[in-house]
Amino acid sequence: MRVSSTSPIHAEDGAALIQVAVAILVLAGFCAFVLDQGVMLLARAQAQNAADAGALAGAIARAFDETTDPPAAGGLAETSARLAAQANQVGDASGTASVNVLWTCPTFATAARCARVDVFRDGTNGSTPLQAYFANLFGITSQRASASAVAWATGANSTNCLRPFGVVDNWIENGPATNNLVGEFDSWIKVGNNASKVMTPDTYVPPNATSTGTGYTVQANLGAEVLLKGGNNPNSSAGAVSPGWFLPLQLPDGNGGYVSGANDYSNAIGTCTGAIVTIGQYLPTETGAMVGPTSQGVDALVAQDPNATWDISSQAVINSCAPGCAAFSPRIVPIAVLDIDEFQWRSDANDWTTPWIPGQGAQAGQPGSGSSFSCPIGGRCVRVTNILGFFVEGMSGGQDVHGRIVMLPGEFATSGTGLTGGASFMTAIQLIR
Repeated sequence: MRVSSTSPIHAEDGAALIQVAVAILVLAGFCAFVLDQGVMLLARAQAQNAADAGALAGAIARAFDETTDPPAAGGLAETSARLAAQANQVGDASGTASVNVLWTCPTFATAARCARVDVFRDGTNGSTPLQAYFANLFGITSQRASASAVAWATGANSTNCLRPFGVVDNWIENGPATNNLVGEFDSWIKVGNNASKVMTPDTYVPPNATSTGTGYTVQANLGAEVLLKGGNNPNSSAGAVSPGWFLPLQLPDGNGGYVSGANDYSNAIGTCTGAIVTIGQYLPTETGAMVGPTSQGVDALVAQDPNATWDISSQAVINSCAPGCAAFSPRIVPIAVLDIDEFQWRSDANDWTTPWIPGQGAQAGQPGSGSSFSCPIGGRCVRVTNILGFFVEGMSGGQDVHGRIVMLPGEFATSGTGLTGGASFMTAIQLIR
């Protein structure tokens, strides 16, 4: 029996509808995958940006604005972290993200000051989930996105903007005694062509990774008024060394050499050389007292932010051109702290080749850091034991530099010496998770 061609079994009417329906279903699936998945991935990236921004803002505030540990609830650090995170939109504008701020550090960073920011757009912690579009066809009505970031504020040990001032550190005064005057650092005395330890020497212990030594500390000296006493000739014996006594230094030029001379020295006060200097590094001294170039360089530096002043009540710089002109006032600069015990011995003994052992000296028969020692370009040099932030207020008496000790950003170099937090005035801010 032959089946008629008009049989419904072979009729093609409506076949296209079936194909279109299947195609629509497949296309809807692709759209859900592409559009809704794209929305979720974009929101995740936005949430991560918000968390990163909040964590960095919180760490910066912990380093420079609110140093108590942990910060106060609703204080500057928490407010900074929260506002920075909330300034970043997460997902569409129909919903809201929520932000949690914590101060816990990962186990590998327990000694640092951390800021952790969690950002939610997943329906938890007071947030609203992301809207679903084509996925609604498959019963999926919402999507979720969240992110977390941790930043730390940790002690830095290097800077590329060091200014050519090498100032003496704090010491323990053990005078008055034979060859030891109160108010001056007396550890060594010149005897003929040698240096001899005074009978009752003053004590200087440089800071290290576990101790602040006898030097400047954040707790005792942050905001302190300091007069850098110039006019000292690096080519003479150390002479009378009083608090604030400083030497003019030569800084690396970034090409294996050092900037030297009146013009270079003056310019190095007003601008960055761009070359890294680390704690523990030796720097050559200038060939003279550099009184005139010091005044010229300081005047040029002050002119970069002429209205900035130090506010005693808030212990901060006010009326600065920052942040419009720079991240912080151009008059906040890093300056080196030198090992005056080593320099006084080398200067009085005129010995610039014997290795020095920090905390022990250069006594005969002791092993040094190597079989020999020499300053970077020969001649005289000083060892950097710390780097301070210094707000330059101006010149005083024609040769002295007046200012305040402050915190400032820095970098961490594996070749440098790390300091305990109590002695570190430079802070490195980094995302660590």
